[in-house]
Amino acid sequence: MEEPVNAQKCYLLLGEAPTEAAAAKIAEVFSSCPYVYFLSAFGRMVVGVFYLEADRAWWLEAVAENPAVTLGLVRAAVYVTDQPAFPLQMEPRVSPAGDADRAPCGAYCPECPRYGKECLGCPASPFFHVPK
Repeated sequence: MEEPVNAQKCYLLLGEAPTEAAAAKIAEVFSSCPYVYFLSAFGRMVVGVFYLEADRAWWLEAVAENPAVTLGLVRAAVYVTDQPAFPLQMEPRVSPAGDADRAPCGAYCPECPRYGKECLGCPASPFFHVPK
């Protein structure tokens, strides 16, 4: 059976922040991301579980390639599986944002060079474009 083109995969992020306070702040800032299933700081370590479609995987790949610029981490590793045992998938969590002009993490989609190209915007922001 062929996998749908935009099927979700489960990603595990393991990262090391420069300080415990930085790890806690990173976890706090990204905790409202619509694709986060679990995110927490453990001392200087940041551990996250994300469910993303293939067309959004570039974001976590960028974190693994350049953790200092993307999340402020000293180092990061990202692991992926298309066969999670539980949960099998996750609907993006979209709740009202505190600042209607920004994504829950504080990003302003129109400033991103990927916006409108590889990225359709955050589904929890007013800049999200539904794929056609």
